[in-house]
Amino acid sequence: MGRYLLKQALLSILKLFLFVTIMFFLIQILMPGDFVDQFALGLTRTERERLRVSLGIDLPLWRQYLNWIGGVFTGNLGTSGYGYPVSTVFLFILPATLLVFLPGTAIAFFIGLRLGKVTAWRGRTLLSSTTTLGGITLSTSFPPWLAWLIAYFFGRQATVSRGGTGGLRTFTFPNITRSIWMNTDVRPHAITNNMFFSLIAVVFLFMVVNTILKRLTRRSIPGFLLMILITVTMIGSWYLFGFEVLAIDLLQSAGLPLLTYVLLTFGETMVIMRTSMTEVMKEEYITTARAKGLPDSTIRERHAARNALLPVLSRLVITLPYLLTGIVIIEDSLNWPGVGSWMWLSLYWQDIPVVMGVLLIVGLISLVARLFLDVLAAYLDPRIRYVEIQPRVSAEASQR
Repeated sequence: MGRYLLKQALLSILKLFLFVTIMFFLIQILMPGDFVDQFALGLTRTERERLRVSLGIDLPLWRQYLNWIGGVFTGNLGTSGYGYPVSTVFLFILPATLLVFLPGTAIAFFIGLRLGKVTAWRGRTLLSSTTTLGGITLSTSFPPWLAWLIAYFFGRQATVSRGGTGGLRTFTFPNITRSIWMNTDVRPHAITNNMFFSLIAVVFLFMVVNTILKRLTRRSIPGFLLMILITVTMIGSWYLFGFEVLAIDLLQSAGLPLLTYVLLTFGETMVIMRTSMTEVMKEEYITTARAKGLPDSTIRERHAARNALLPVLSRLVITLPYLLTGIVIIEDSLNWPGVGSWMWLSLYWQDIPVVMGVLLIVGLISLVARLFLDVLAAYLDPRIRYVEIQPRVSAEASQR
């Protein structure tokens, strides 16, 4: 198992390195001019040349790349044209993206999983066909159009911010309650970080509890109950540390992009789960389980759904970069202050260090998420572990 994960991690890092290298030269070649040409129009020629030197964009392209890739290994992603270190920019924009991406992916996955199981089990009924058609329609929708439609029906204004030179000072969360935040010195991005870390701590706690419970009693907490316990405990931690009002206000602010993202992504999971369940239901062990008189819920959940889950997880691993692309478009459409909005703004001003930093962060998120899903898939499917163990056993046998 360790060798398998190490191999996957090294391959992922190599792919990420090749990706950012190609994108660095491609962006520099295809985009005319530079940040100074777009941003510093009011400066004199001498001042513009001085700004180019300070930003390092006066150097040859290969030298710029070596400086940037060297900074990546030392934790220095460069400086934005606005004067902010790129790492500081990410402290502002990354929490907002994770606030939508992490719970949105989980919610969309479980909704798609549940609907896929139910529609496959019930067969071709009017309700199942309508649900499937609705999921496909939403998943193939144009993200800005879907975002505008949801904003219209929920009575909010979906605006797009394209210009301005205020930098991070004017990059704020929309639809937050100003009266609440005026009474505190804490910024929304700091509260988002606290919410994210509390989620990680609570999930880790319940993973440990579930593991201990399984070893002692050979039983584990059911998935639906586990999600409820994680949610209740996480909200309880907000009250414990005294930022529950700010956290709930941020969740209300994130409701629109979160809803858009869930509606855009759950359909594919539902369709794949329905197809996989339909194939599994034709297997002989399902017929045997029915012949034994087992309840339908037991056959569906413990026999059919568990074996049908693996193709869904595999597809989720493959589509993670596309899901991140979708959230980038949604953020830009709804003026949500995350990675997507800032990336489009940086592309507009040709702020290359921020653009490359965004691509690197998106790649790292995909890498970590894929490794996590690989571990989950190997845990659920012993055949994955067997494929890794078998060559070693064969080699040892041949030596003997």
